[in-house]
Amino acid sequence: MSGIAWPEDPKAFEKGVAVLLSRMHPDIQRIDGAGGDGGRDAQLTDHDGLHVFEMKSFTGRMTDGRRNQVESSLARAARLRPVTWDLVVPIDPTPGELQWFNTLRAQYPFELEWRGAAWIEARLTEHPQVRRFYFANAMAETEELLRQLVPERGPIANVGEAVQRMRRMIERLAELEPHYQFRMTAGPGADSMVEMLPAYPGAVQDRPAGFWVAFADTPEAKETAQAWERAIAFGDAVEVPGEHIADFRVNGPAVLGIPHGQPGPGMRLRVAAHEVPADHTAHLVVTDAQGQRMAVLGLRMTGLRMGTRGSVLSGTDVTGSYECQLRMDHSAGALQIKLKYEAVDRLRPTARLEAVRFAASLLPHHTLDVMLAGQPLTESVPVPTTEGMDQRAADTMIELLEQLAAIEKLAVTTFELPMDIPRDDKAAVRTAYALLTGRTAEVDATMTATLTADDTPQIRKLAATNGLVRGTGLVDDYRVEILGQSIPIGPVTMETPPLQVTGVRPADDGLELSVRTAPDHADQPVRLTRYNSAEQQPEGFDPIE
Repeated sequence: MSGIAWPEDPKAFEKGVAVLLSRMHPDIQRIDGAGGDGGRDAQLTDHDGLHVFEMKSFTGRMTDGRRNQVESSLARAARLRPVTWDLVVPIDPTPGELQWFNTLRAQYPFELEWRGAAWIEARLTEHPQVRRFYFANAMAETEELLRQLVPERGPIANVGEAVQRMRRMIERLAELEPHYQFRMTAGPGADSMVEMLPAYPGAVQDRPAGFWVAFADTPEAKETAQAWERAIAFGDAVEVPGEHIADFRVNGPAVLGIPHGQPGPGMRLRVAAHEVPADHTAHLVVTDAQGQRMAVLGLRMTGLRMGTRGSVLSGTDVTGSYECQLRMDHSAGALQIKLKYEAVDRLRPTARLEAVRFAASLLPHHTLDVMLAGQPLTESVPVPTTEGMDQRAADTMIELLEQLAAIEKLAVTTFELPMDIPRDDKAAVRTAYALLTGRTAEVDATMTATLTADDTPQIRKLAATNGLVRGTGLVDDYRVEILGQSIPIGPVTMETPPLQVTGVRPADDGLELSVRTAPDHADQPVRLTRYNSAEQQPEGFDPIE
């Protein structure tokens, strides 16, 4: 087994194999054997079922005593009803040892695999960082790479050289460090960044990394220090300008090569907790003073980050209209809720209506219950202020969305709403809704029209004096334009405001009068009513004395 130095300490071997399995299967779960490990050191659950891994640091041969240990562990693991059970041990079996293992296979209904030295070495070849760190003289290799980095720590001539130096360091880090991944982002100009992220869940526990910062004694630095404390407490992101730092030290992988002391000019420190995926169902329930439910918002919480004092669970509602953060202070048992609303493009009216109704229910005299996986997270809390939603605007928006939803049903159509509904479309919605529900609609419009009248002295006097008339007409196929759609209303009657006669000319059957909305009556609307043949007034016009 060339190149593999099996640790003499069983715990060191088990940790190395555990890290290897974590790199192979990021979702694997370690089992703490302090209270009995149940015949497994790690386990993985997938669509097939439970997969169990038992690690033994034995070297040499599988003696009777060691076989007894394996059989005892296997018997305990069988109670878990796994689909597979893998023995990971740095021994390749002899024919006799393999025969013994085959007798065990015959005794259990699940698959048993012997993962010996050859298998471990093959997997370590696929994950060389783990081999170097746990199964070789990693310290010597690290020191050698650090010696190679020394010439690169001299003066930097330009931004391009600095970026190249960072890239070379990351390449070396990837060769040595199995617990973390390093990602470089080259920004505009000199704004480049190196991120250090856990390579798998639990990597931070396997190899802790941290920062120690002393802030400068200036008012600006003190404000930054307060932001730093809040960020560390809950895992928030924080950026610290180098001039606000008096001293800086890193507790982490030595190969980072980050110098201690005061950062150089232009250097900035960005720190944020690594957000891990989550999958939790939450509900925000608004109740009134009598405990009556007023509104509910369902959430899918998909991200979790932790700090020294608490945690932050984040997610959105099904429409994406709400972003929610549940900030739990574990030391005080306090919950802070942050809600942000933003209209989502191309939502149906009913979907946006539910989101806006929830915002409208967040009144000062109401309370909020937070349910996580069906259980209350804390006692009732005051309703939060929703960023991005004005309470008065919510009430107005609810009426508009209710009308749009009704128009969809009555006119047999669908709408996909833009983030902001134009004013003209809002007015068109009110018109269409009124007509489709049998009400009278009032439309602001300046009218010009041509009327036919008998040639009588009264009509000639009306034309000569630019007199006023009021008209009633029938529109056979009236339509309303809403968000680019032509919504058919059907026949409607139209009652005009006072119209002024502006011209006259002879016609075959009388006189033709040109009319327009009278200037003194320009603020009066046109009244529209859906046509009813049994009740409707006849078409025509009447002079106004």
